[in-house]
Amino acid sequence: MEKIYALVAKTEKLNYVLVLALWLVGGALTLVGFPWIVLGILALHIPETIFIGIKTGKDNGNSLADSIALCMTFGFLWWMPVKHKLAQK
Repeated sequence: MEKIYALVAKTEKLNYVLVLALWLVGGALTLVGFPWIVLGILALHIPETIFIGIKTGKDNGNSLADSIALCMTFGFLWWMPVKHKLAQK
């Protein structure tokens, strides 16, 4: 598990750019009648936010709104490094 944390932390900025690109592509495809990418992202991120993201954000000192926004946007790429840093303390 430590190797996964290290990889996610090492490529954090690239991961954020790729996720934002995925949201943009999904949004564009939704406008032309193919909503499945956005629906897939939401299907993954909603339970992730409820079960992991809110608690992790709260433990890190983030507001509820920030925790929801960050987890819904970036998913485990946001909360995994945060959770790892909290465990290190």
